[in-house]
Amino acid sequence: TLMEAIRKITIQPARRFGLAGFGYIGEGAQGDVVIFNEKTILDQSNFVDRGDPNKPPLGIEYVIVGGEVVVEKGYLNQNVRKGKLITPNM
Repeated sequence: TLMEAIRKITIQPARRFGLAGFGYIGEGAQGDVVIFNEKTILDQSNFVDRGDPNKPPLGIEYVIVGGEVVVEKGYLNQNVRKGKLITPNM
C-alpha cells in the first residue's frame, strides 16, 4: 500500500539507523517534507544503455528541506541549497 511504502522510506530506515527525530513529522522532528501526487508520480530516470539518469520524476510537487522550499511545482529552486550530512548512530 502507499502507506506501507511511505513507512518503509521514512521512519523505518530512520529507526534502523538510530536517527532520532527523523522519519516523521512532529514536535522536535527534523524530517523534511515531500508533497507528491500519488496519481501522477513516476520515476523517469533511465540508467539502461546510458539513458538519462538525471531526468526528474513526475508528480513531485514540493520538497521542503530545513524549512525552505527546494522544489516548487515540480521545479528545482536553484537559489536554495539546504540539507546536511547525517550519520547513523549504529
